[in-house]
Amino acid sequence: MSKRGVGVLLVLTVIIAVGTIAIDYHFDKLMSEERAAGLARDREIGSISEGLAALRAAQAGYVAAGQGTSFWMSRVSELAAQIDGAIAAQRAATSTSTARGLYDAAASALSDFNAIDTRARTSVNQGDRLYASDLIFMDGLESNSKIAVALAEARKAEQTANEERLIRLSRLRLAVSGVATLFVLVVAAYFGRMLTRVEPKPAASTVQMIRDLPPPVKNSVTHPAQAAPPPPQSPRTVNLTAAAELCVDLARVTDGRDVPALLERAARVLEAKGVILWALNADGSRLHPSIAHGYPDRLMARLGTLQVDADNVTSMAYRSLRAQSVNGVGPSDSGAIAVPLITSSGCVGVLAAETRQNKPGTDILPVARIIAAQLAALVVPGEAGSQKAVQA
Repeated sequence: MSKRGVGVLLVLTVIIAVGTIAIDYHFDKLMSEERAAGLARDREIGSISEGLAALRAAQAGYVAAGQGTSFWMSRVSELAAQIDGAIAAQRAATSTSTARGLYDAAASALSDFNAIDTRARTSVNQGDRLYASDLIFMDGLESNSKIAVALAEARKAEQTANEERLIRLSRLRLAVSGVATLFVLVVAAYFGRMLTRVEPKPAASTVQMIRDLPPPVKNSVTHPAQAAPPPPQSPRTVNLTAAAELCVDLARVTDGRDVPALLERAARVLEAKGVILWALNADGSRLHPSIAHGYPDRLMARLGTLQVDADNVTSMAYRSLRAQSVNGVGPSDSGAIAVPLITSSGCVGVLAAETRQNKPGTDILPVARIIAAQLAALVVPGEAGSQKAVQA
């Protein structure tokens, strides 16, 4: 995965983690509100039940000896109105159809109670306390009991509905937290596997970039020296005479068609298997292979362009304005050098070479810098030039 992809994954993980905390807090708030609402409904129904008891007692005062009937009649009217309003409020607030039907039954029983109470008052006012007692202690008590039973059933229905809502919220909360936790664990496992596989390695060289290409492409590059580990060699020095003559000829170039032959001579001076001249594009963001020696056209096409901020020695040489070298991974592997092409207007490209030696000699970089200084005058930033490789 690219660095950008890893960054996006980390940001997404942080967002999900923060979002999970926020959602968990929201669910906790909803569940607290649901519990509080359930307790409030339970208290309201309990208050209505207490009002029913007071209603029965006040109605009994109609026929009690020595009691003022007008006071108790006013009290009954007041309590009945309060109970009717409380039942209507509970019916309007409930979201449960079962409880709503029970509130309707309670309201209907209260209406019957009020009708019985009207008849009882008429009997009391007419002095017929015996009939009034029958109405109060038989018919009125039955209606009152119906109200109490309906309210008790509604109370149970509300409690059941409240518990079901809490269970749903709890399960939903658990599901959201579980999905978020699973995602974080998957990301953690992914990065854990990446950390166990990642090993420090040097910046990629031209040699490594060629090695990473598909077999049909890279196999077309023949390097006889790599067929078997080379025998131990004594330290060699660069042919300074050949280097000087090359620089003289580079300074006299007037025709771009002469450059491939000069680049071939540069490869011999640097004891390189292949040389690539990378030029800066017009917007200064990429390096493209302008001309090369030692590599076929197909391979050069697959190399493509290099971002100037990429992790390879060619881009690093451009950014740092300093010559770079990389040793071969194994004894039989080639090394690589990269030298910036610097002019008065800045760096215009990079000269990259695949050396025959596993470890580029200390005298190769200084000579490569001299050659690069001459080649820099031939490179025009933003022009592709001849992008065809010259065969060895």
